[in-house]
Amino acid sequence: MRMITVLVFLGTSLFLWSVARTGAAQSLTFPTPSMTRANVRGLWGSPAESRGPIGIRRYREWIYPHFIVVFERGIVIHVVETHPLHLPVPDPLPHGG
Repeated sequence: MRMITVLVFLGTSLFLWSVARTGAAQSLTFPTPSMTRANVRGLWGSPAESRGPIGIRRYREWIYPHFIVVFERGIVIHVVETHPLHLPVPDPLPHGG
């Protein structure tokens, strides 16, 4: 089981969570580097949203409900998992003062 640790600063407060990834989050599959746009569209369908071209290298992003695919020249170069984590409300860490 993989653990995800999240550290968040809100104003002057610091919050820390450790959450185990279970269920659907572990079973998700994602595009892999070197796949083409046609491969991604064929396996995951059309993206909910797309952005680009971005920057000098003209990256394009396809946004899906649980991940973002980054393309360069029509080839996957990176995938970012974006599914929401259902985190408990933390107690703020005490800060010196």
